[in-house]
Amino acid sequence: MDAHNLPTKQNLILTRGRLVLARRGYDLLERKRQVLANELLAVQGQAANMRLELGRALEKALTAFKVVAAEIGMDKLDEIVNGVKASTPGNVPFSFRRLMGVELPVVNEDYILLEISYELAGTTISLDEAVLAWKEARKLIISWAAIENTVYRLQLHIKKTQKRANALGNIVIPKYEARIKYIRERLEERERDDLARIKLAKKKTGYEPG
Repeated sequence: MDAHNLPTKQNLILTRGRLVLARRGYDLLERKRQVLANELLAVQGQAANMRLELGRALEKALTAFKVVAAEIGMDKLDEIVNGVKASTPGNVPFSFRRLMGVELPVVNEDYILLEISYELAGTTISLDEAVLAWKEARKLIISWAAIENTVYRLQLHIKKTQKRANALGNIVIPKYEARIKYIRERLEERERDDLARIKLAKKKTGYEPG
């Protein structure tokens, strides 16, 4: 028999303490899961809107570059694109915020605002408009990537949290409850047996309490 299942008062006290901790842990996990689920619901709404916005921005940028290609030709456009220099204030586009122990990406604004420079010779206003359209699309791409990663991280941690809560609620807590019931019943049975033996011993000796 498992030593923790031995019907002793010490095991009863220890198991009751563990049950209290298990129930407290279960409640904390449930609260964490609910907070993460609420955040996921909000972020999923943002992600849906962002996808639509990004789709429109990419379509606008593509149309703008098609106009440029028609005006100056693909060879000239390729030459300009290959000569583009992007100035990047930082190498890391994301920082992180913590929610219930989960790290969620946040876009660094200084990274989003990076500039694109190119030679003005041989270019047109249409190219400027196309570049502006692409810069706007690129901002949305970075923001969309952060949101999609946030959705993934939240879904992953919700599953992990639910799994741990299920383990406590369906395995650990019932195990401790069953152990407490078993130990308490054995102790009560032992007390009844001891009381019966005491009464029997008193009867045999003819002792009657005054």
